[in-house]
Amino acid sequence: MKKTTSILLALLFVAAVFGNCKEDKKDDTPVLALLLYANDQLSGNCATVTRNSTTSYSVSLSTVPKGGCKVNQTKAEAEASFNTQKTNVLAFFTKAGSVCDTSATFTTNYFNTQITNSNNQTDSAFAATVEKTRAFSVGNLVTESALKLKNTDGRTDAQIAAMSPGSLNDLFFSTAITLAGNVSASCATAVKALDQTTADALTSTPPTKLVSSSCTYGSSAAATTKCATLATEF
Repeated sequence: MKKTTSILLALLFVAAVFGNCKEDKKDDTPVLALLLYANDQLSGNCATVTRNSTTSYSVSLSTVPKGGCKVNQTKAEAEASFNTQKTNVLAFFTKAGSVCDTSATFTTNYFNTQITNSNNQTDSAFAATVEKTRAFSVGNLVTESALKLKNTDGRTDAQIAAMSPGSLNDLFFSTAITLAGNVSASCATAVKALDQTTADALTSTPPTKLVSSSCTYGSSAAATTKCATLATEF
């Protein structure tokens, strides 16, 4: 996620420089290539795939963009990822005010527990988890998980067509709403009020913005939850 932020800053910088350049005959191909690369890294969604067996794979989909779609290879990377999530979620509670103080404490403890559990794994156990996990970029988590949305979640074709992937910020926003709701309804209401339109899109039934989903693949996976494009075996 830190990588994604760096890419965004680079994109904004290059765009600003490019926009202020005087017209000349200089070849702008390298600048355009960088802009296209940065835009590519900020697009798409992330599929984290877990191998259950050689014929069964479970997929967790999120709105993390292509540039941040990876599997943490070390405990330090996992801790940094948890801390990034914690920082971004807590930022919403800070904006919402003191009504969210209890939720902030709960959230801090929640992520710190995830960090502790991760760090307390034996090196061999952590390595085994990494070995059976892969990350792949997908174009759209809604279309990728359409069968699961229809057959497991009970969404109609029209409802699925009305859904779109949220942003990375929407993912943190949704997490803040969920964690706040576990502790304080008042905090959850205050967090939603920060961007009520987006909150409604994320929490309506069914939602019109989706920040996470799932699907499966492999020869023994249920046909009703198969991913649309993912099929890589490892």
